[in-house]
Amino acid sequence: AADLAAAVGGEVRGDGTARVERLATIQDQKADRLSMTFIRSSKFVELWPNSGCGTALASRKWVPDDLEPGAGRALILVEDADEALVVVLGLFEAPRHGPTPGQHPSALIDPSAIVPATVRVGPNCVIGPGTRIGDHCVLHANITIGADVEIGPGCVLHPGVVIYDRCRIGAKSILHGNVVIGADGFGYRPDPQGRGLVKVPHIGSVDIGSMVEIGAGSCVDRGKFGATIVGDGTKIDNLVQIGHNCTIGRACVICALTGVAGSATIGDGVVIAGKVGISDNVTVGSKATITALAGVISDVPPNTVYSGFPAQPHRSFMRMHVMIRRLSEFEGVFRKLERFNAGENAKRASAPSEGDA
Repeated sequence: AADLAAAVGGEVRGDGTARVERLATIQDQKADRLSMTFIRSSKFVELWPNSGCGTALASRKWVPDDLEPGAGRALILVEDADEALVVVLGLFEAPRHGPTPGQHPSALIDPSAIVPATVRVGPNCVIGPGTRIGDHCVLHANITIGADVEIGPGCVLHPGVVIYDRCRIGAKSILHGNVVIGADGFGYRPDPQGRGLVKVPHIGSVDIGSMVEIGAGSCVDRGKFGATIVGDGTKIDNLVQIGHNCTIGRACVICALTGVAGSATIGDGVVIAGKVGISDNVTVGSKATITALAGVISDVPPNTVYSGFPAQPHRSFMRMHVMIRRLSEFEGVFRKLERFNAGENAKRASAPSEGDA
């Protein structure tokens, strides 16, 4: 525990000699005194006394001064447990299985491709003509790379990745399993002869920046002309669709099942939560946040939070949501008003008119 505290710049409360061999959730029934858990809220503090874990990494603000870990146990107190956990996970991370140095005998590499000796090429990989692979890249099994592709140094491509012709991947980027870069954009026009749809050619490319990570099963389509762009440091979750000619800024976070339609522009530092839909030709300003399940059909200003469908400022959406939920409370009032109005109308109808008097 004391060694881990030193690694994360934390303070030990309790037994600094407590041994840590594995990580576990605080409620894990199989956890023992050799397990370390993670406390990031008051809820987890309440669970700690009955946890089987011997050590906990905790944000200092959640741990009362009088909370003692118990005999043989330790609390490692830090300012931000989320930040410290990144360091701890790195210490416990085991090396991942991957291709051995060099080129697997089953790989098919065009003679005109440039693949340095430092690149690891796994089984059944295909690398097309004119393609250039940077130093120290890792290509896992069953990867297909087309012609005239450029991949920067230090990239990792996991099994099943497909990169079509003329696309570019920046340095130290990670593409997870079954990512597809550079497929045709979804473009069709009605056939003038009334015979269905005519496919619109997409002759552009995709330009992925440096230190980008794209999750499993996600797709980035090539431009109709020009390039679809993903900026440096952007992180894209699993099963995300980026349409043709989109421009995604730097250091964005795009969560799972989001769809970005063609020619949309996303600024720098944008956070897009899960299952968001963004319409074509829409601009989302830098540092905006789009909450889950939102449907963006018009421009979003920078530094704002938008929610709902159609997406609107989050405060407006919440006010509208509260009003809708309260409609049931007013149902009785509305019915009383209806009965009152009906009674008043009946009185007027039965009252003698001035002429009768």
